[in-house]
Amino acid sequence: MIGAASPALAQANDAEQPQGTAEIDEEGGVIVVTGFRASVENSIAAKRESNFIVDIVTADDIAGLPDVSIAESLARLPGVTSQRTGGQASAINIRGLSQDLVSATLNGREQVATSGNRVIEFDQYPSELINQAAVYKTPLASHIEGGIAGKVELKTVRPLDNADAFKATINLRGLYNDRANESPDVSSYGYRVSGSVQAKLLDDTLGIALGYARLYQPNVATRFVQFDFPIPGTNGSPTRDFNGDGRPDSLNFGFEGIQFGGRETRDAAIGVIQWEPSDRLRLLIDGYYSRFKSDVQRRGLRVVSPQSGDNQFINPVIANNALIGGRIVNQVGSNGFGFGLGTELVNQDESRRDELYTIGGNLAYDFSDRVTLAVDVGYSKGTSFFNNAGINLRPYVNTPTGLRRADSIPGLISVDYQLNGTRLPTIRSIGSNFTDVDPAGGGFFLDGQFLVPQADSDELFAAATDLVIRFDEANFLDALRFGFRYADRRGDRRVTSFNTFGIPGSPLAVPGNLVKQAGFSGGYAAAGLPGFAVVDIDGAFNLAFGNTLGVRQPTDQIAFDFTIDQSFRIDEETYAGYAQLDFDTELGGLRFHGNIGGRYVRTEQSSTVNFADPNLVDNPATPPPARENRRPVTRGRTFNDFLPAVNLILDLSDRDILRASYSRQISRPRFFELRGSISVNTGSDGNTSGSGGNPDLSPYRANQFDLSYEHYFGNSGVFAVSAYYKDLESYIINGTIPQFNYVENGITPPPIPGTNIPGNAVGSFSSPINGDGGYVYGIEFQFSKTFVELPAPFDGLGVQLNYAYSKSDLEFPSATSGASINLPLPGLSEHVFNPTVFYEKAGFGARLSTRHRSSFVSPQIGISELVLTSAKETVMDAQLSYQFQEGSVLRGLKLLAQVNNLTDEPTRTYWGNVAQTGTIQNFGRTFFLGATYEF
Repeated sequence: MIGAASPALAQANDAEQPQGTAEIDEEGGVIVVTGFRASVENSIAAKRESNFIVDIVTADDIAGLPDVSIAESLARLPGVTSQRTGGQASAINIRGLSQDLVSATLNGREQVATSGNRVIEFDQYPSELINQAAVYKTPLASHIEGGIAGKVELKTVRPLDNADAFKATINLRGLYNDRANESPDVSSYGYRVSGSVQAKLLDDTLGIALGYARLYQPNVATRFVQFDFPIPGTNGSPTRDFNGDGRPDSLNFGFEGIQFGGRETRDAAIGVIQWEPSDRLRLLIDGYYSRFKSDVQRRGLRVVSPQSGDNQFINPVIANNALIGGRIVNQVGSNGFGFGLGTELVNQDESRRDELYTIGGNLAYDFSDRVTLAVDVGYSKGTSFFNNAGINLRPYVNTPTGLRRADSIPGLISVDYQLNGTRLPTIRSIGSNFTDVDPAGGGFFLDGQFLVPQADSDELFAAATDLVIRFDEANFLDALRFGFRYADRRGDRRVTSFNTFGIPGSPLAVPGNLVKQAGFSGGYAAAGLPGFAVVDIDGAFNLAFGNTLGVRQPTDQIAFDFTIDQSFRIDEETYAGYAQLDFDTELGGLRFHGNIGGRYVRTEQSSTVNFADPNLVDNPATPPPARENRRPVTRGRTFNDFLPAVNLILDLSDRDILRASYSRQISRPRFFELRGSISVNTGSDGNTSGSGGNPDLSPYRANQFDLSYEHYFGNSGVFAVSAYYKDLESYIINGTIPQFNYVENGITPPPIPGTNIPGNAVGSFSSPINGDGGYVYGIEFQFSKTFVELPAPFDGLGVQLNYAYSKSDLEFPSATSGASINLPLPGLSEHVFNPTVFYEKAGFGARLSTRHRSSFVSPQIGISELVLTSAKETVMDAQLSYQFQEGSVLRGLKLLAQVNNLTDEPTRTYWGNVAQTGTIQNFGRTFFLGATYEF
């Protein structure tokens, strides 16, 4: 079998990892296939021997995978897509279901996240340190629960399984990003370096493996963002009919042109000790550590508030009842708005620090040839610190009465532009000089800043024990498996929120030594985005506050207390037990095998928050009230689930396999959805409203049906088609509870403004809620083949082709009107196509890979009639390599060149209709040149 039956038997029951494919040449000699071709053939062999539906990526040895992170390798598998963060694959979707519904394990143990939720960021795992990655499409009863979409199992190397007594690998690659030079203070160059050692000692009873990988690279992106188009008349948005068709037209909230620039560093290490002192006793201890540091600045320009005031619209362009172009001239509102169309300079620090470490031990003992007991213990912790600080600069003009904001003076600011759908806009003019910070004649002044740092931690302890009883081959039963698992998980978020607009003495002139000039290039410059000033954020904070309380500390610490109404802690304990029967018999003369089992899971979840004195001072120069003013409140619930899992396999021939599966699965809510922290407001009429999390949420639940046919071309290829249907009994959406009792939930509504009269005890409350009734279905095609039967030199050719079609339908309540909206699941692309063509012969290798996905609904906080949609995208990567052959003095050396994102494919979104631009973002191409040496 492929993956671990459970954490405790992760090392005891897996089939041996293929160690390269051996073939016989015409003269009877053995040819050992290595490189990418060996990885493909090993993956095919592992898929064939599995006892459930799975797709696999293997490396011929550690450091054998060509991608920067394991996420990029996974995204080439059937039905798997990725979402790019910083230009690289990070989050993984499986079968159209989002990253929230994907679970992940490392060496059979559940992994925590640094995202502040359960979502695993797979770019934390360098491909150099991963020996195998598998996507489980169907579960076993013995698998850890969680993951309606599927489960990703990552494996590091096992040194005793290595054919050599000693092996070492060194990998070094330089890199270059062709967009990094657009951002000031950002180098275009970086590097990847890794090394690993595997050794077998004490007569091959003790194995040791150590590995280290470091990535240093620019993190850059150039982005145009069109803010949303509110539905006219909702949430106070204005109503205007520009084209006289009798229907109000939507006015957008403005746009921005942004450059992300900085650098990121990822350090990761593994350590493995494998000890087998006898045929009966096996001990495996493994650890993994990753540290990710991203220093990124978000800088650019912004045009805001076309919908505010009484702005003048000249030659407006309307599409689908939305304003998508024309000339807008600032007019101060007589309707109560104090400002009209405005402009801003954007300078934000979005740096973060992530750290992840996990360690575990597995002890297995064979009491006999038929009875095995295994115990597994693991601990994992992930932490993250997000800086999230910024400054605001707006244009001011000198008047006889002093400085005055330019957007408060009619006619002074204007913009003339035209949106072009999923292409960059045409900006004909913007009536602000974004490079001007000279106080002598007006210009941009500092008049506000914000500091909202966030610290997250995710900690997990788990222990499991498994018992396997095997039967002789003549028996219908192959094995009985029983197990129990306990897990204690805690998620913690601490947030400080200080918005400091209207700082004392503002507006403040910015000294020239804090300013640099920047600009756009290429298509963004051709679109009309102008140059802009970049202001040092730390210098601006010191300018406003000095170094009061160390407001911006370089040690990622905060010198004042956390804003407690935004902070929370999630506690979760799970108890799980399972029984599984493995069988192997004949049906109509054909081999019939598989497994039937069930898993019972009890989950106890709660959220603890601290409600505080409402008189928090919103100023970083003044600390909030003391800790004594807190009142802890804990809310939560317990739920139980029985999860059957049936996998039936019929070997139609020695080349053809038919698989069928039924299972029931759950995915637990995100930590942020479970939070007990809320925000409550009381109106002048005494009505109470609030928003927050929901500790009483039930998990996602689904009944799943799978059918798969696989045809194998010996060891060299596979054709497979898989169909699936997922009946979603319960899912999580954002909705409103109209009659929520605040007092019964330990919350005292604030008083009516200007009085001491408390607000109504019962009011509306918006939060995540459980929906019911929905489905996802689809079909996947896979064809992988190395064409070894072709005459030379074409026998080095190979292809990997897969296509997936997915469809879903769920009912969401509108965040604006309350009406029901039927939409596919966020993150689901109907069409996914991943072709790879490669050639390996006599040491020479070439590979061209493409990842294509069709449009999909973007994950968003609240669904409304205006749906943010991500457009289709096609990402291409290429690699050339040469491996020095046996007999060469350079044997063991491999040279390679790579290009990631060959066409600089942007990510693009739109609001409801393709004419209403959302975001257009380019990350640039990344070029690698380097070598790997193995000895």
